[in-house]
Amino acid sequence: MSERCYAVVMAGGRGERFWPFSEPMLPKPFIPLLSKMTLIQETVERVTHVLPEERIIIVLSQDHLPLAQRQLPGIPLDNFILEPFGRDTAACIGLASLSIGRRDKDATMVVVAADHVIRDVGAFSATVASTLRFIAAHDYLVTIGITPTRAETGYGYIEVGETVGSSGGSVFYGVKRFIEKPDLAAATTYLNAGHFYWNSGIFVWRNSTIQRMLALYMPALWSGLSRIACSVGSKEEKEVVREEFSKFEKASIDYGVLEKSPQVAVVPALFDWDDVGTWNALERIGTLDEDGNVVVGKHVGKDTGNCIVFSQDQLVATFGVRDLVIAQVRGKTLVCHKDKAPHLKELLQLIEEK
Repeated sequence: MSERCYAVVMAGGRGERFWPFSEPMLPKPFIPLLSKMTLIQETVERVTHVLPEERIIIVLSQDHLPLAQRQLPGIPLDNFILEPFGRDTAACIGLASLSIGRRDKDATMVVVAADHVIRDVGAFSATVASTLRFIAAHDYLVTIGITPTRAETGYGYIEVGETVGSSGGSVFYGVKRFIEKPDLAAATTYLNAGHFYWNSGIFVWRNSTIQRMLALYMPALWSGLSRIACSVGSKEEKEVVREEFSKFEKASIDYGVLEKSPQVAVVPALFDWDDVGTWNALERIGTLDEDGNVVVGKHVGKDTGNCIVFSQDQLVATFGVRDLVIAQVRGKTLVCHKDKAPHLKELLQLIEEK
């Protein structure tokens, strides 16, 4: 099955939550957080344990193509799919499906985000391999679920039901419901219940199945994608893509398809996972010093605790502070309480106004 499989790496986004390191022209997938490799480089390297680079498709903003080509020299130019506007994951996946369908109408698709952190590459590969074998025999849309480790209110959850099959040691469950970001009380209940999973945003399915589901549950989007498909190779292709994308409503594949289809299954991940949504994620994926600080770059601290300090090239000195995010990059400095890190968009709006 993997011989007829393609990976789709979703690399959109504006780079707001990791300001000042990430910015509109340098969004989160293209920055290195804790290693010399950027997040998208780590993602592609991880996927190459399952598929060769010639079957990895990158969907991204047309503004970021030169950046992506520099960072991913092994990806063929034809494998970069350009979006004129960000329209969320349904449009992104639908556009990628057109490219895959032209290459192999019976192909399968593995969808991953470009900016997640997964350390156990072997377990990731094993989970994907088991899922590919499962959908070879079962026509499901499969999402990989993450076993919750804390009462997280920033993630979506999936409540699972009865077992629908197994493959390679992995068990697949039917879906009872998808739950948007819950409050703390609900998240605590889900953590303790044992049959709720975080929605990782990693999907595996047959390309023909996701196209059929898009046509069924998102007919306006699919009509536009069909017009794009008819324009491929013509002089009008770029114009048609731009025109149709301008009409698309922003909608996630979860909301547009998965929450409506009865053919959805969840397989628990065998690997650790973090979506690295805010600066606070560095506490989970980084190494804490004896005072509970995560430090990247040059830092000298006294009476400093539970802080996240990130410096690109300048010394950051702290004295008598706690629970702060301090990030210094390219002549810009962020200082905020860790509780405010998830709300950086509010600060960036103020910066733009000023």
